[in-house]
Amino acid sequence: MNSSVTIDDRERMIITGVKSVESVTDTLITLFTAAGDLVIKGERLETGEFDPAGGIMRISGRIDSLAYTTEKYHLPDNIISRLFR
Repeated sequence: MNSSVTIDDRERMIITGVKSVESVTDTLITLFTAAGDLVIKGERLETGEFDPAGGIMRISGRIDSLAYTTEKYHLPDNIISRLFR
């Protein structure tokens, strides 16, 4: 599965290859994609349509930054998650 990101005027974003949505607030969204963990920061962020079967996610709001990270945002840091790493 491939992953791509399209941003329009820093206000609308379409991401493909999304495997799961890990957390959503109005300033931070974390996703697990085919390319790794993706962290999106901004203001008034809202998730729109999410198609889990197709892996397509729509986001709106002011997008300030996005970064792929090697940190494990999708795994909580507790004893159970450490057992399965």
